Amino acid sequence: MRKLYLNSFSIIPRMDFAESLLQRKLLLIGNFILTSGKTSPYYLDLRRLPNYPEFFTVVDKAIEELRNVKFDMIIGIATGGIPLASFVACKLGKPMGYVRLEKKGYGTDKLLEADVKDKEIVIVDDVATTGGSIERSAEEIIRNGGKVSHALVIVDRKEGAKERLEKMGITLHYLYSIHDILKSILPKLNDNERKMIEEYLVKNVEG
Repeated sequence: MRKLYLNSFSIIPRMDFAESLLQRKLLLIGNFILTSGKTSPYYLDLRRLPNYPEFFTVVDKAIEELRNVKFDMIIGIATGGIPLASFVACKLGKPMGYVRLEKKGYGTDKLLEADVKDKEIVIVDDVATTGGSIERSAEEIIRNGGKVSHALVIVDRKEGAKERLEKMGITLHYLYSIHDILKSILPKLNDNERKMIEEYLVKNVEG
């Protein structure tokens, strides 16, 4: 008798991405201070996204986004970019490494864990805000002989990353924009939360 094996996640209904972020508490609404010092009415933390079946949709979208991009290796930014970089590299049969933004202070003390010399690299991270993390990662890759023309993130917060990276000759690809995510969840928020988000979108997010 033939046995039928099913992916355990295939029978789980996949929620709308924005709704899932809210329900999984990966997107929080309130008053938060970001690492840039700016205040924000929302906080986005995708580090636990690989815990949930929605992550497989993200992986599929990432592969589709990179379909026409020519590259030799994927480099994930630690730690948020490593899960997506790993899954995509595995599915595409591409080598994968990662880059730290700060040295460990022990061992070899390297920032880049990959042989990138003469290779075209795609940098992968979970979120882009101003583009600083991707810029620093690209600089480290270039210092080690690699080339960077493309970067991919799950969510672009639309706060200048695209323009910053364009000046380096890097095209930023993103799967979701924060503008679309926040607009999608507005009906699920109370009046005060909705007002905060709408005001934030007008003042801080590009069109």
